[in-house]
Amino acid sequence: MTPAHILVVDDEKNYCVVLGQLLRREGYTVSTADNAFAALDILAREPISLVLSDLKMPRMDGLALFQKVREDMGDMPFIIMTAFATVQTALESIKNGVYDYLLKPFDNDKVLVTINQALTLYRSQLQIQALQMQVENRYDQEIIGQGPAHQKLMREIALVANAPSPVLITGETGVGKELVARSLHKASPRHHNAWVAVNCAALTETLLDSEIFGHERGAFTGAAQRKKGLAELADGGTLFLDEVGELPLAFQAKLLRLVQEKKFRRVGGTVELSSNIRILAATNRDLATMVQEKTFRQDLFFRLRVVELRVPPLRERAEDIPLLALFFLKRLAKELDRPVQKIAPEAMSCLERYTWPGNIRELRNAIERGILFSSKTILERDALPEEIRYAGENPPDLASRMTMIPPNFSLPAHLERMEQEIISQALIQCHGIQARAAACLGISRSNLQYKLGKLHLE
Repeated sequence: MTPAHILVVDDEKNYCVVLGQLLRREGYTVSTADNAFAALDILAREPISLVLSDLKMPRMDGLALFQKVREDMGDMPFIIMTAFATVQTALESIKNGVYDYLLKPFDNDKVLVTINQALTLYRSQLQIQALQMQVENRYDQEIIGQGPAHQKLMREIALVANAPSPVLITGETGVGKELVARSLHKASPRHHNAWVAVNCAALTETLLDSEIFGHERGAFTGAAQRKKGLAELADGGTLFLDEVGELPLAFQAKLLRLVQEKKFRRVGGTVELSSNIRILAATNRDLATMVQEKTFRQDLFFRLRVVELRVPPLRERAEDIPLLALFFLKRLAKELDRPVQKIAPEAMSCLERYTWPGNIRELRNAIERGILFSSKTILERDALPEEIRYAGENPPDLASRMTMIPPNFSLPAHLERMEQEIISQALIQCHGIQARAAACLGISRSNLQYKLGKLHLE
């Protein structure tokens, strides 16, 4: 990856020199400017990744420079440095779109962490924009993905789509087994003919008989007229048996003849019928183990598994999560008539960290919930379910991050500085509303006001 190119802007040349040395040691390419106009000239000539600018400068200050950069170059990361920061200054700059601010004199580690976070967020935004363009091109497709596991599955679908052979589609709940079956049908010579699906887990043995094979008039109580079964209706097309592992043993014997010979009789009938169907079956069960346990017929298992396609769980194709999320966002926002158009990078990071035990179905549901809980055009992290928002997060271990106590260390001063930063962040997060910030910090408003005065944050 090409090193990020950082532009440091400060009318105090000493800061430009010190920051340049610090950032170059970390592998960054660095340019410096001692005023905003020189910075704009560099920005016009160089591929800058991030701007680190002083706030107080003659002729054009840092915020004015930021506005100019935003107009000309879009959402390039911009960080403000200042020795005069107040909470109000920070609020104003961040409200206007500045990524963050750094107080002078600054801590080197804080500078590097802030820059790294800003660049990471910016790269995520660029990736999301690229994925958004892919989604625009794939909106009408059923199966979405781009990773190796997805590509392997698509190659397998292409190889077997034209054959009349039965296919057994396996995978966990929610991975999209029916979508794979539909894709096989659409890519086959039968695509102009019927697609018929039945959920084997939803019907009793008697209903399965009638539903799949049909029945004659008077075959049982309530059979007032002849009914064609799904096997007959699917003639020339595809019959999809979902949750085939749930079939009763007695019915499996009847199904075996349909799979092997394409022949059957209606319930209560004596005439042997035939149907030119292709049978696709899907299950989330381990049929081989069920054969050993004698809960699934071995002969039926081998007839259904002429070809087996395994649909990988979402955790094995994590690289496809952003593309799938944006696909569902576009489709569901339209269906729900909501204005949400984008997913915030922080929200996308949560989606990528989560392990998705419910697979694609759970992801779709999470996006739908996020759309319903979003009032703006961007789906933010707070709109996601709690288990997804905090996936993979551990409580910060402050002690483990301090590898060595520095010389002349003062614990009271260190704690006071930490308290200043936490309170400032709470006020920024709560848009300067003290009552909300106090609630966020778990203290009373009067206690917050006392601390603001004590820490000179008023």
